[in-house]
Amino acid sequence: MKDAKFKILATTAKMNEIHAALKGYWENDTWVITDPFFDEFHTKKWTSTNRTIVFSQLKPGIKEEIKYFFAYRISIKTLRLNTVVAYGTTLNNLAVFLNKLYPNITSLGDIAYEKFLMQWRSYLIEQGLSLKTNGCLSSHQYESLVNQLYFFLQNFYDDREEFEKDIWDVRRISGARFTDNKAGYLLSFLDIPLPYRQLAKKYLKVRLGRCCQKQCYSDLFSLRLFFRFIHNKYTRWRDIKLLTRNDMEEYLSWYRSYTAGYSVKHVDFLNGLRMFFEYIQRAEYPEAPEKPSVCLIFNEDIPRLHKTTENDIKYIPEGVLQQLDDNLENLTPPDHIPKVVLLRASGWRASDVLNLRYDKCLERTVQGWWLCGDIPKTNVFNHRVPITDEVASVVQAVIDEVREKSTPDNNPRKLLFVRFDGKRKGRPPEGEQIKYALNRLAKECNIVDDQGQLFHFKNHAFRHTKGVELINNGMNILHVMKWMAHASPEMTLRYAQILDTTMRKSWEDATKNGLFRIDPSGKAIKIDLFDIENEDLIEWWYIRSNLDAVRMPLGYCMKPNKVECKHQLNPCLTCRNLCTTTDFIPQYELEIMEVKAVIQRGMAQGRTIWVEKNQTLLERYEAILAVLKDGKTHHLAGKRGREYVGEERAYAGNT
Repeated sequence: MKDAKFKILATTAKMNEIHAALKGYWENDTWVITDPFFDEFHTKKWTSTNRTIVFSQLKPGIKEEIKYFFAYRISIKTLRLNTVVAYGTTLNNLAVFLNKLYPNITSLGDIAYEKFLMQWRSYLIEQGLSLKTNGCLSSHQYESLVNQLYFFLQNFYDDREEFEKDIWDVRRISGARFTDNKAGYLLSFLDIPLPYRQLAKKYLKVRLGRCCQKQCYSDLFSLRLFFRFIHNKYTRWRDIKLLTRNDMEEYLSWYRSYTAGYSVKHVDFLNGLRMFFEYIQRAEYPEAPEKPSVCLIFNEDIPRLHKTTENDIKYIPEGVLQQLDDNLENLTPPDHIPKVVLLRASGWRASDVLNLRYDKCLERTVQGWWLCGDIPKTNVFNHRVPITDEVASVVQAVIDEVREKSTPDNNPRKLLFVRFDGKRKGRPPEGEQIKYALNRLAKECNIVDDQGQLFHFKNHAFRHTKGVELINNGMNILHVMKWMAHASPEMTLRYAQILDTTMRKSWEDATKNGLFRIDPSGKAIKIDLFDIENEDLIEWWYIRSNLDAVRMPLGYCMKPNKVECKHQLNPCLTCRNLCTTTDFIPQYELEIMEVKAVIQRGMAQGRTIWVEKNQTLLERYEAILAVLKDGKTHHLAGKRGREYVGEERAYAGNT
């Protein structure tokens, strides 16, 4: 895709820069990768029989441009030598193609790029290269090399400011936010008709200062659709001052058919267009519509999306997690293993895990180990969550390895997970690669769901799984929200809904044969499954596993076991101010009997938390009861603590 306003021009100054760089071995028209010259660029021992790349078939000018592309990227280690050699066959075909169809050009800047690509594809098909079902060439490297060459030279020859160009590279824009573990970092205005291109650039420049590249890409796409429609309808317009509601109704009619089946994108692009109208009117852009934005797009034009429920949250079933644990050591490449360990342990997004810094991601306090990092999506920085010793040891092993290999050149940001060479040098691997590796493992090891179907992993499912796990273990909703770094409690509350749903299903499965209780006469009475929730009884066998169930004088404390409460174990029993006499023996005997009953229930169900806490309470009751049965008063403060004695009593009697 060629910039419609800017033409690549191989100036004398730029060609001199190319010739100055191609000195020494780089001047040769045949490069032998096993030559000692390339030793510093090898990442591993060369084993391939293919070891040369030849440039002699290329015409002068083009030959130097292509050699410079390879030499420059090899030198900065963003192109691996095995990739260079793999491009050898492609380069031979490209040379024949250029000599046949473009015999007179001396620079790749002289080609009309879109036309060139179509001719190149046609030529390759004639040479026997097949097409896939999606219309792509069976070998992607032919188009990949041409794309890389063209855009490399475009950036090399184009000295304009980034905002002046028709394709922005957000990596070159100071302050721009983009997801480093994804490949998307370009914003192209080439498909926006020329009359509206500057308006789109002006608006996106503002948006890029506030939003991430992904959001700006969505905004740009919404403008691309709208401006192309308007330009086809009003070919002479140079602004949208005269835009009417009737124009928008025609656009919406076309738009509905264009986005059919993509409800989320349908809404996103309409919201983006409405925001564009609102902003350019508030900012008083001269090209803005004269009619208010509220008269152009109505609220009812934007359909309501299906509200996400707990059924839409895709978490990983326990059985699948167990299969994953059993086969994790077979995950390839193995450098994905610690990433999966952290996705499971932290519940962070893949982008957050891949953004960890080896010099500050692990922290040890008196409480234990913490994983530390930033959560850019919700602007939570220096976020930390607790991890186990085992997970910390995995992280430490990665830290030690990465620190040893890192330099200011190959890992300037001190990333924990980083590519030391190749096109992603100094950047984290793409998050999608983790998903691909997990699904390869699922296929190889037959990891299946509860229905016996092959399970399909998604990175974000680990986050949902952690949220459900924390709720199931009794963590307070606000603490879960803090752990997950949610911007609002809405998502966190959905995890709680999942808990209720899954617990209800488990409860129904466990009680499908019926429930019984014992009446005061000792007779077993069956409980109707559909009426039990309305009965005023406590089914001890189905008390949630994360609750304490501690006997209190006036009932039972059913708080989550991870929530601290200083009143639960009746602090009065250990307080020096508690004064109790033999008059209270019946009450103590009753409490002891009830506490013992709770302990027996806990032991029968394997609820160690019940047993431990109620045992502590029992010991306090029994200690006091023993004192009372000796005919004594239990009062740690003693007689002097509650009554006047000696001279104090005489004085008190006279007052």
